[in-house]
Amino acid sequence: MRTANPRARSRRTSAILLSAVLAISALGVAACGGSSSSGGASTPAHGPLEQNHLRIGVPKDEIGALPIFTGVDKGYFKDQGIDVTVDDSYPTYQAALKALTDGKVDLVYDDYVHAILAQSTGTIRLQLVAEGYTAGDGSVQLLSKVTDNRSEAQIKAVFGAAGGFLTPMSGTGDADTEYTVPTVMLMTRLPDIANSLKIRADATGEAHLKPMTANAIGDKLTGTADPNVAAVQPEPYFSFTAGNNKVVKLMDLTRGSTQAMPMGGYFTKQDFAVTDVNLFKAFTTALNQAKAVTAQRATAMAEMQAHYGTMASSTVVANISFGTFPTTVSVDRLGRVVTLMQGVGLAPYYNIDTMMPPDAERGQG
Repeated sequence: MRTANPRARSRRTSAILLSAVLAISALGVAACGGSSSSGGASTPAHGPLEQNHLRIGVPKDEIGALPIFTGVDKGYFKDQGIDVTVDDSYPTYQAALKALTDGKVDLVYDDYVHAILAQSTGTIRLQLVAEGYTAGDGSVQLLSKVTDNRSEAQIKAVFGAAGGFLTPMSGTGDADTEYTVPTVMLMTRLPDIANSLKIRADATGEAHLKPMTANAIGDKLTGTADPNVAAVQPEPYFSFTAGNNKVVKLMDLTRGSTQAMPMGGYFTKQDFAVTDVNLFKAFTTALNQAKAVTAQRATAMAEMQAHYGTMASSTVVANISFGTFPTTVSVDRLGRVVTLMQGVGLAPYYNIDTMMPPDAERGQG
């Protein structure tokens, strides 16, 4: 048996070590290639960012925009090279949309019904950049003051009173464009009386719906002496009202045709979406990271308490019925909103494709 040449053995060992080092280095480069530094370097998978700053407008206390705060706090947008600033002071969806129209923000979170009505009436050309939020079980409720009536009888009593149904408004001030997803959910779900529901004022000036800002609905419901009043409240307003006042649930609006209802999403001007394609690809990549983390209840609760003020006390947050945060844009899913709208006479000729992004999914709603 011959003894191996020490020099040959040394050369073989060096070659093996060199190969291992090169392999590890290659893996490191591949891993780094899918991300970017917070200093503004572009992500190779997206191409160079057209700009590094994105201004986002969010209606105050909008639960659907919760992942935006997660993304900022955890640095996901920075990792994609985007410096995100959030203005969540807008009292209504219309106020946020006007800021987009006026060039004060680049992107807004908007209620789907409001955005569709704005586009269908020619107010603005919008493109959906990313879906925002889908209602969870029990997250949109029809509430009433405590009475001796059963729920069905109380709903009919409220129907008999002008303006008895308090509904969240978009802020347009126009009876034809004041609707939001929770309002359409109510009009879809009212038993027996839906066909007679006056959604606009008639010749007498009366209507069954009374639109109000979402944060005022709870105070109006519990502060009035009139027993024949009911209020549509989505989260977090529902848990806030239920946790601080004596109210009863007349109807869970997240059932049947309105179960898992798409509520709102992130919109920009169509021209901006076309010119800044890589920016919005990077944005949605970071947003999807944030959505995945916000889907964990502990993270959602912590982010709410950090950013939602008095609306997010520990008692309220502990009882919130959270929905889900879709990471894809589905034409079929959003088509459900249009179907419900058209069922009550809103945007009868609207084509949802006019605001869909190029990579929207079809047949997977």
